[in-house]
Amino acid sequence: MTELIIRKADVHPFLAALRDDYRVVAPRKVGPADVVFDDLDTGDGVLFDYVNALLPPKSLFFPARERLFTIQGTTRPTLAPPPVPRPIAIFGLRSCDATGLRFLERFFGERGFDDGSVTSGIRQSLKMTLACHAPGPECFCVCCDGGPSLTSGFDIQFSDLGDRLLAEVATPRGEAAVAAGGPRFAPATADDLKAKRALVAEVDRAFTRRSFVAEGIKAISLDRVPQEVWAAWADDCQGCGGCCFVCPTCSCFTVRDVEIGPEAFERERSWDACLYAGFTREASGHNPRGASADRVKRRYFHKLSMQYMQVMGRHGCVGCGRCVDVCLGDLDLSTLLSRMHDERR
Repeated sequence: MTELIIRKADVHPFLAALRDDYRVVAPRKVGPADVVFDDLDTGDGVLFDYVNALLPPKSLFFPARERLFTIQGTTRPTLAPPPVPRPIAIFGLRSCDATGLRFLERFFGERGFDDGSVTSGIRQSLKMTLACHAPGPECFCVCCDGGPSLTSGFDIQFSDLGDRLLAEVATPRGEAAVAAGGPRFAPATADDLKAKRALVAEVDRAFTRRSFVAEGIKAISLDRVPQEVWAAWADDCQGCGGCCFVCPTCSCFTVRDVEIGPEAFERERSWDACLYAGFTREASGHNPRGASADRVKRRYFHKLSMQYMQVMGRHGCVGCGRCVDVCLGDLDLSTLLSRMHDERR
């Protein structure tokens, strides 16, 4: 791995230099507090000081609503795929979201099939992470192997050292991007690397939310949570699906055909939520998870059970804290693990 330094003032010109090869995306502030990942505009300043965007950047590769192909004709229909999108260079990706993208890549591409509409975008992207220097009150990535700094899963990892960034270049794609940046990068010194280690240690101490992840994995995998406990917890679930939509690893979707003209249709995929009452309803009308308790239990089985960890290579939480932000019933993953811990004491 190559360690380099770039001044913050040079980051925008560096990103602009990538436009020949990529659609360049970076965090942008909207309103007084919200942050979104959006195309880098010529007049935009680069945002360094933020916790995270509420909506995960997975939507760049797995859109909330996506046209899969167009169908023309009904007797002998022809199918037309959408245009191939440009590769994305994403700057400011938090460690938890980079971990989430790797999880989605494995889900959509490494289990006996390959959904190229998702995996090709992730695999061709230039992932430039920005290690956290101040966790939010909802963050708990240190409990989930999701951050605040990574050792893999990125092309370039940036760490904020004040007026400059330490850039750790991990892949040939990252090296090519640095080469496009020209003389804006300089070799890092021993003091720069020492400052980065101190920053990681300081951030680790700053986390205020801790979660009993290992304990929860064991309890759920061995089915040690009684059904009546799930039922009591499920009373707090509003069934809104918010936790699913903001989660970097959630992958539920539905597919439908939409009429767009005479004998013309679009097949589109859109996000769905396993907490919705109709998500598992069968064509016969039977619903194997008609009760809210069964849906809540199944959701957390997908997130934390050893059975799914063996398939996916890790559990399904990266500790970003978004579900803590949006849950209306205090049934986010971190709080549920705390409830589980208290219940077993």
